[in-house]
Amino acid sequence: MNNTSLEDFYDDNASNKPKSKKKDKRKKKNPEPKYDPRNKLNNLDGRQWIKFLKSWFIFDAKASDLKEEREITKDTEQHPATFSPTMISDFINFFTKKGMTVLDPFAGIGTTLVACERTQRKGIGIELNQNFAEIATMRVLDSHQVIIDDARNIKDLNLPEIDFCITSPPYWRMLNKIDVNQKKREEKGLMTDYGDFNADLGKIEDYNEFLKILLDIFDQIYDKLRNKAYLVIIVQNIVDKGEMMPFAWELALELAKGRYVLKKEKIWCQDKKGLHPFGYPYAWVSNTFHHYCLVFRKEE
Repeated sequence: MNNTSLEDFYDDNASNKPKSKKKDKRKKKNPEPKYDPRNKLNNLDGRQWIKFLKSWFIFDAKASDLKEEREITKDTEQHPATFSPTMISDFINFFTKKGMTVLDPFAGIGTTLVACERTQRKGIGIELNQNFAEIATMRVLDSHQVIIDDARNIKDLNLPEIDFCITSPPYWRMLNKIDVNQKKREEKGLMTDYGDFNADLGKIEDYNEFLKILLDIFDQIYDKLRNKAYLVIIVQNIVDKGEMMPFAWELALELAKGRYVLKKEKIWCQDKKGLHPFGYPYAWVSNTFHHYCLVFRKEE
């Protein structure tokens, strides 16, 4: 984008048209956007590109996405922490071109793979829980790949070169906390964690051990990425036993100490979640309605 003005984003042919002496009172149409052939990152024109540059966005679950999940199987409700394919599609559209390969090492029920199908990319998902992996397979065509395995084994998997990685790892052991949402899920007979697996990162008791393992997973992913490819990790800072754990910030800082280049962040805000009077009337305890979408790049 160096040496490129906003005017370069649009194709303005007004100067090639004969000028009328009469004042045109009609409302001027927005100039047609144009695609820059120098764009090696994505298929977006200038107008689409600039919309993604805001450092924060508000997004809540779309009814159409929830409907798509339920039409496949009601078992999609068993996953305790799903994302919207519509939101993930926005990231995929910006960080890849059509036909490129996208990896999600914590695939869950296949949100990223659905987004890949919608955007005409090739999706690869790695998922530890076989039930979740089967749901992911049901949601997409055979052109996408679901691998039932532990993300810690990525270095041993025969993967193609990855053009983009987007994922949301477990937020440590937060799903083991009994809070308002967890109680509601229990009452409905739904899962409150990722299952009874010893390899589940959410089962690790020691925070530093959890962080170390997660850093190793992303270091393995680095070797699978093509040069100049991006990695987006969706995470939150967390609270454990009343103490704030800056998980998102520590993950960003530690990965940046290694081979990744930390580029920026986008803050995802949720505006339709119910407020709870935490701490009332004694202390300030916030309702956390935002996530950090940490953006890294492989630059060699």
